[in-house]
Amino acid sequence: MTAAGVALVTGAAGQDGAWLCRQLLDAGWQVWAAVHTSVPPVPWRWRELSIAGHPQLQVAPLCIEDAEACHDVVARSGASRIFHLAAISSVAQATADPVRAVQVNGMGTVHLLDAVRRVGGDAAVVVASSAEVHPGALTDERTPAVAAHPYALSKLIAEEAVRCYRNRFGLRASIAILFNHESELRGDSFVTRKIAAAAARAGAGSGETLSLGNLDATRDFGYAPDYMAALRALADLPAPEDLVIATGEVTAIRQFTTMAYAAAGIELRWEGQGAGERAIDTAGAVRIRVDPSFLRASDAPLQRGDATRARQRLGLRHSRDVFGIAQVMVAAEQRRLGLASLAVDTGTC
Repeated sequence: MTAAGVALVTGAAGQDGAWLCRQLLDAGWQVWAAVHTSVPPVPWRWRELSIAGHPQLQVAPLCIEDAEACHDVVARSGASRIFHLAAISSVAQATADPVRAVQVNGMGTVHLLDAVRRVGGDAAVVVASSAEVHPGALTDERTPAVAAHPYALSKLIAEEAVRCYRNRFGLRASIAILFNHESELRGDSFVTRKIAAAAARAGAGSGETLSLGNLDATRDFGYAPDYMAALRALADLPAPEDLVIATGEVTAIRQFTTMAYAAAGIELRWEGQGAGERAIDTAGAVRIRVDPSFLRASDAPLQRGDATRARQRLGLRHSRDVFGIAQVMVAAEQRRLGLASLAVDTGTC
């Protein structure tokens, strides 16, 4: 297959990076996969997507906090498409170490953009940002940016860096304002992965009780591969844009948990309120309880995105609804446990 071009993906070992690498390779691109120097030689997500050892995949160890290393990989790759996904992606981790979050997410983006400026050329750059930066009952591209917690602060710095380098130096840099996006490759520190894994174990006979935080937290859940396809389309636009990538549909953590356990063959019944709320299965076993220590004051109660412009400009489509996402996540956990699937449908990195 003749290469469509050269693309550079930072954070290539993460959920989004792995899916994006897979899609680019399938489309005939030569992919420079930039991964943190601490990442194993063959990341587990690459094994799951069968891209490890692909002849068009060039592995590039990179610490995004090193400005010269960023310049080196941008210069050597000669990429015409650059997707910046490397980040501390956990709100909790950023809250525990705000300075490092700013260094990685904020200054790391500055390092990458300045490398593109120094190298020159006309590479299209897409920087992944977050709905956490634009809180509101319905977020679109006009919703103001707010640093309500350290993670949002770090991503706000990244967004402002894009706008600065675009306006001052003419970089073809776009911002993707990503709402929650889940998949079989979600990291185990995220609540959706914890829920899917616990549901799979419960379906296999585990009697465990899963502890969760705010069950009323309501999020706009999309499917990660769909969002990575949107990033590719964003890079293909003739001029840079900042676009919200979302579904417009919202689901409470309580609902997602019910869906995940249903995918594992377990029906839940909820009772109680607040810290005393719990979920019980049909046999009377307590499957879910609330742990007050998991509650965060900075958590937005509702996040919902208006992706009207992304649908118009990028042809954004959603291949799975939230129940379909829960199904494939539980099925993946069942495979990891060595079980037959019961689903209907077949850091810093």
